[in-house]
Amino acid sequence: MSDSLFPDQQPANVHHLRVGEIVVTTLMDAYMQGSLELIQHVDASRAETLQAQSQRPNPPRITLNAYLLHIGDQRVLVDTGFGALADGEGARLSQGLADIGVLPDAIDAVLVTHLHPDHIGGLITSDDQPAFANARILVPGEELDFWQQQAPADASDMFAQQFDVAHRVLEINRDRIERIDSDQVMGGVTRVALPGHTPGHSGYLIESGSDRLLLWGDIVHLPHIQLPEPNAGVLFDVDGERAVATRKDILARVAKEKLMVAGHHLDFPGIGHIVEDTQGYRFLPHVWSPTP
Repeated sequence: MSDSLFPDQQPANVHHLRVGEIVVTTLMDAYMQGSLELIQHVDASRAETLQAQSQRPNPPRITLNAYLLHIGDQRVLVDTGFGALADGEGARLSQGLADIGVLPDAIDAVLVTHLHPDHIGGLITSDDQPAFANARILVPGEELDFWQQQAPADASDMFAQQFDVAHRVLEINRDRIERIDSDQVMGGVTRVALPGHTPGHSGYLIESGSDRLLLWGDIVHLPHIQLPEPNAGVLFDVDGERAVATRKDILARVAKEKLMVAGHHLDFPGIGHIVEDTQGYRFLPHVWSPTP
């Protein structure tokens, strides 16, 4: 503990939201150091202007959340953050789970949006053991088919590393990997295909009673740029053109339906609504409440 007169830690890294009879918990895992050079398909001057207008630090930081679904007596994680792959400040998912009294062995299933390192690193420990020994790990079939291949011969270092991580994590958890090849995943949870960022990139629609929430994965990484400019992609989109089309489609849908969304790279707690704003969109954050 610091002996400073001023606090140097921000301990609030867990947020609960009730969706009908389901409770969705945001678990703040980490920040990734970003760069405006990651932004594609938009003039650099436009990205710089939006970054400045956002009053965020420059170079930008990318928020990384994971989500825990409390469905009856089931505890289901949606992605697992960086875990053992983290550097710098480290990953906070395990601490967030401990703070709410959820032990790793209590996780019944993990839903994977896609197999990038910042979403699956938490599936393994630092000594290459399964982090959630009792959990089924459900992965979209298109993701398995793509990432279980060998990296292309002309792959960049970053792209090749992503394949290496996917192979490592899938191998360590091979006995508990299950393919998702249909939209119906489990009671209250439906898969929504959102391809482009990766071939099998998926969101998960949470429904209970009249309440709905879409966990949309990586539709945006720098929301203050990609919402007002939906054409803006990121360097690590596998299919940039398709990712843009998917982003435009899902933004139009959630705005029209007034469907609440949660995003792994939306500012913590990463839950709110999307509304149209000039040529693009704007995020309206969920208002914090002391109870779910």
